[in-house]
Amino acid sequence: MGRTRKLQLQLDQPLAALETYRRALDKFPDEAAVIAPMARVYEGLHDLQRSAKLYKDLLVQDAVHVEAIACVATHHFYADQPELALRFYR
Repeated sequence: MGRTRKLQLQLDQPLAALETYRRALDKFPDEAAVIAPMARVYEGLHDLQRSAKLYKDLLVQDAVHVEAIACVATHHFYADQPELALRFYR
């Protein structure tokens, strides 16, 4: 399944990749190895709200996931909430 998602992304088919990620989450709920790349795809589609939500969900599972921390902090910074962004960078 991992190769399928990578191929779909290389073929510029992010929606197909998202569907594959959703099916993977049905089988393996709360799996960090699925949530993080799914959030990246949403970020690439400029759906920053969904991306930030997935990264926050990921932080519930793995509180020290560096990529998720940085992305959530960046989201808060650009949403004019620098005080919240600082919480994540400490």
